[in-house]
Amino acid sequence: MALALLTDIDRCLAVDAGTDSLVQATVMRNGVDLRVLNLDYPTEDDLERGAIRNYDYMGPTKLPRRNDQTPELPPGIDQNPMPYPGYGFEFSNGLHGHLKIRMRIRGDDMWIKDNVELYVRFIRQVATSFDTLAWQEDPYWSYVASWTQDVALSTDSSEGFTTWTLNLN
Repeated sequence: MALALLTDIDRCLAVDAGTDSLVQATVMRNGVDLRVLNLDYPTEDDLERGAIRNYDYMGPTKLPRRNDQTPELPPGIDQNPMPYPGYGFEFSNGLHGHLKIRMRIRGDDMWIKDNVELYVRFIRQVATSFDTLAWQEDPYWSYVASWTQDVALSTDSSEGFTTWTLNLN
């Protein structure tokens, strides 16, 4: 599964809802951290008021394989096709009730989370010829959920919370 997070702080009512502090998203499966992703474009002021940003995470360098219930093959053993794709997060029992995303701010410059949307690209086994299967990533993004509650994040406790967990129920 590849992930895309869309953040939207366009509708925030605060005078300064944007931040210069780093915001991170930790992807969790059944309460276990799978990967920490920076919501950051190094060349841009990302999370400023009015900004709408897509953060796309795809491929083995961004989303290394994290199996769920599919056991790893022993070293030196190969199978064609492999019983799991080369990258991505496996959710054996589906996303709902198992996926959480914990947002964390790393500084005291408050950010108000207005809207976060989650899209995924599933990786599936598909027939590549009449007798061959291969893992392929879907060519399109599938909408999963939106979290629209305004939440202030800051390491300054008088301004907001340091973390906010988005639960996919």
